[in-house]
Amino acid sequence: MKNISGWNAVVTGASSGIGKAIAEALAKAGCQVALIARPSERLEDAAESIRQSGGTAQAFGCDLGDTDQLLATLPNIEASLGPIDILVNNVGSGTFKPMHHMSAEEATAPVQLPFKAAIAACQALAPKMRARKRGHIVNLTSPAGYFPLPYMVPYTAARYAMVGMSLALYEELVREGVGVSLICPAQVNTGYFEREDADLDWYPKISKMFPVLEPQDVADKVILAIRKNKREMIFPFVLWAFIRGFQKAPGLSLAVLKALGLWYPSKRLS
Repeated sequence: MKNISGWNAVVTGASSGIGKAIAEALAKAGCQVALIARPSERLEDAAESIRQSGGTAQAFGCDLGDTDQLLATLPNIEASLGPIDILVNNVGSGTFKPMHHMSAEEATAPVQLPFKAAIAACQALAPKMRARKRGHIVNLTSPAGYFPLPYMVPYTAARYAMVGMSLALYEELVREGVGVSLICPAQVNTGYFEREDADLDWYPKISKMFPVLEPQDVADKVILAIRKNKREMIFPFVLWAFIRGFQKAPGLSLAVLKALGLWYPSKRLS
């Protein structure tokens, strides 16, 4: 099992929710942690909370939707902490509604967050990890990265992109001493839907079959994935089983879900 104590870690979207929990877990594991998110009191408070608990953490305010800002922030982190050993691409965005109800900004935001920010960070840091033959990249996705969900098309497309990027990057770096893990939890209790104006009623009814997780559940899986160099972690088990079944027989799976009235959302199209 990999020992990450003393490693330098970067977590995006770390001011609250999943990102904050992951940053706390990494600090508890002995990492020096850089928290990146839009400048705010919450970001500073998250870093201070880690320090108060005996960990090492610094806050770096950055609009992750601006790739130039992100690429300027990473060298600042390296100058402060040293070489970055762990990158956690957690930040995300996206609303749920029919395409014709979306503004142009709502339709393109998920491309910026998570995908464009993640690919830019990976391209900047993976070569350095490869040269040192040490490092780990963690990419967060959601069940939307595996299913062609209607009424959340941009969000789904971006999450599919995260899945493809992570699995392909794993294949590229697996023999170079650098780990890559794709993390896919079921719905997590983070306040995302209120913050992003994402109406859960546009989610397929099947989503109600999966338990709602807490941010700490995800953080625990991230630490495990890094230590055991896991390629992909989908949880809980019921979600894993459902995704694997869908991958083996997508047409049949959709037909059954539609017949049972579980594929389409509770909300009616207008």
